[in-house]
Amino acid sequence: MSLGFVGAWLAVWALGLLVEYTSHASVWFPAAGMTFAGLLVIGSRVIPHIMLCAVISTIWTNYQYQLNLAPGPLLVAGLVFGVTHITPYYLGARLLRYLANHRELQLYHLIISFLLVAALSSLLTVFAVLQGLILTDMMPADDLASTWFPFWIGDMAGVLVMGPLFVSLLTLVYPTPKFWVGNLHSFAHEQASKRFVYKLALSAVLLLATLALAAAVRTQEAAFAVFFLIIPQMWITYTESPVRTVISVALGSFLIALGVNLFGLMDYVMVYQFAITVIAASAFFGLSVPTLIADNQQLRKRVLVDGLTGAASRHFLLSQSRIELQRCARDKQSFSLIVLDVDDFKAVNDRFGHVIGDKALITVCDTVRGSLRATDTLGRYGGDEFVILLPATSLQGALQKAEHLRAEVLQIKLKQGLKLSCSFGVAEAEPGDDFAALFNRADQNLYRAKSRGRNQVASF
Repeated sequence: MSLGFVGAWLAVWALGLLVEYTSHASVWFPAAGMTFAGLLVIGSRVIPHIMLCAVISTIWTNYQYQLNLAPGPLLVAGLVFGVTHITPYYLGARLLRYLANHRELQLYHLIISFLLVAALSSLLTVFAVLQGLILTDMMPADDLASTWFPFWIGDMAGVLVMGPLFVSLLTLVYPTPKFWVGNLHSFAHEQASKRFVYKLALSAVLLLATLALAAAVRTQEAAFAVFFLIIPQMWITYTESPVRTVISVALGSFLIALGVNLFGLMDYVMVYQFAITVIAASAFFGLSVPTLIADNQQLRKRVLVDGLTGAASRHFLLSQSRIELQRCARDKQSFSLIVLDVDDFKAVNDRFGHVIGDKALITVCDTVRGSLRATDTLGRYGGDEFVILLPATSLQGALQKAEHLRAEVLQIKLKQGLKLSCSFGVAEAEPGDDFAALFNRADQNLYRAKSRGRNQVASF
């Protein structure tokens, strides 16, 4: 496994060299993503292996740029590169692991954290590595001003784009990662899909078309056409699994980096670097959309539905009553309202406990709801008091409904020795009524029903 990681790191580092467009800076640097993923999944155990990779890559850099450093200084330069490359990514990985494993983060929180950590840790890495290169005579100090920004964008693109893919691949070898990887852990269970292959092929064709256009026209405006690739990428994001999204992002970034080199588009390389990072960030944000929708639905449910009984919330009840009153007034239809509560509910709680009291409210609601029309609304007004909205229903029809519900509640058998009953107040809307006026009359009738002995239906 150790030799496999070293070999993989050096292989992706060599890929970065293929698209290098200035000294120590490439279109995108996948080795940074490999380092970050290794520290996330494997932890500090992988540091010696990355250090070995740093020394080997430094030796190759010495040969590539013909620096002719002696073996001793060259070894020191390799160790310095290893320390300056690993330390910021180690700190970033530790922070992201802490947030993922010790905080109840939703997916979109984790994605935002990953994007921020990747940007900041790669920025720290750039300045640390460049200072190390200058101190070890691997790079002239005068090159710092022109190198740091493309170096940073390349490293950040490597972490953002390739990091998630490497995390997925490493979990195949290390099935108990130190970092919670969610659906990326399912890489081994992914199966080939012709539909996914067709989508990748279409994205690749569009990418080659945009690169060919830029090569033919040779203007910066034409180079910006690459940003249109966000459309097929988001199509993949919203219709395929997270693992396939990660694969498509990684493949697309590789083709962009390679195509920039092959089509001779290095004059517009910054445009393509930003395209890689923007497309990747958008795709990963897209993964969190279903979670956001689910959270919004949950919040909406909390606002509109009573958490205990499943009846409409008071907020929804008031809103719906205004709609129904306006509709019935416009269509010249009757509108009635029933107020009910459980008789001696405090005694139920005191004698049988609040658990049974809650079950009593739930059972009463279920019983009432089962006898209502689809157009009727049952809402919890407060405590054990409930309201039923009955559109297109006269007072006589509401009284019959209330009497039927009263008889249904009497049939509930919840616990030995517990007999439930409800009292009902009924009122019909009059011209000019709002909810408050209509509810007040029904509530007064409920009070009359209780004062007459409970388990009754009353109307004025």
